[in-house]
Amino acid sequence: MLTREREGAGSSGNSQPPLEERGREGAGESERARGRAMHMIYLVVKAAVGLVLPAKLRDLSRENVLITGGGRGIGRQLAREFAERGARKIVLWGRTEKCLKETTEEIRQMGTECHYFICDVGNREEVYQTAKAVREKVGDITILVNNAAVVHGKSLMDSDDDALLKSQHINTLGQFWTTKAFLPRMLELQNGHIVCLNSVLALSAIPGAIDYCTSKASAFAFMESLTLGLLDCPGVSATTVLPFHTSTEMFQGMRVRFPNLFPPLKPETVARRTVEAVQLNQALLLLPWTMHALIILKSILPQAALEEIHKFSGTYTCMNTFKGRT
Repeated sequence: MLTREREGAGSSGNSQPPLEERGREGAGESERARGRAMHMIYLVVKAAVGLVLPAKLRDLSRENVLITGGGRGIGRQLAREFAERGARKIVLWGRTEKCLKETTEEIRQMGTECHYFICDVGNREEVYQTAKAVREKVGDITILVNNAAVVHGKSLMDSDDDALLKSQHINTLGQFWTTKAFLPRMLELQNGHIVCLNSVLALSAIPGAIDYCTSKASAFAFMESLTLGLLDCPGVSATTVLPFHTSTEMFQGMRVRFPNLFPPLKPETVARRTVEAVQLNQALLLLPWTMHALIILKSILPQAALEEIHKFSGTYTCMNTFKGRT
């Protein structure tokens, strides 16, 4: 009877549903809104409790981890940390075989199965071909850590065009290719984690590293969009890590005005906190925690005040002494 009435209403040019049906739809929408609000309150309370009580860490004993740029620096420390925490297999990607081989041997001596592959993540076809080789030799990757990056440490006008392109291809587009290569299988398995080792420079750029800052800001947007896109994908999550200046050869020579007040992070610390964030399924990690204040200041202070802070702290000229690895 209800169907006929609706059909008749439609034929007379009135497309409005019956009043009682509109009322039920409105009530249903209100109920869903209340449900979302309650869920948000639950998540806030859960996060607050997590600050006080220790949370349960994810078991890594069945996880196969792939780390790009895994031969040295933070990448090598990540491999050690995942091995110490019981990861089943570790795969290292990079462009320098000597470093990859040394790290692989070290991880194997720790008792963890480890493999390395020569791969330039800035080369799309090379990524897809190497990913296929990994699946055939090692198996499915369930934790992907996008760590590979380069920096040239020059201003825009002093930068070579090819060097600028190289930074964007490795630091940003490389994450597109690796994620596209491994995410589909994670979705099938309903088990996976995408990790991005980014930088606080994605949120607060400095002069003299325009290629790096731009690529990291792009990678941050990529991860933010990806993380939201995975909300309805059970078992698959993402983590973005934004560390302050870390004492690796990559940024050798970079100096701030007050090193005792703003000491560089140790690679071991960044690696430990990153793996913990994966085990806690933490979406965003700023290192150290004081970087949260930086984000707040950027959102409320005028540009002129921010410029004075850059000059006073030395970040305005910190790349003048840069001698790092490109």
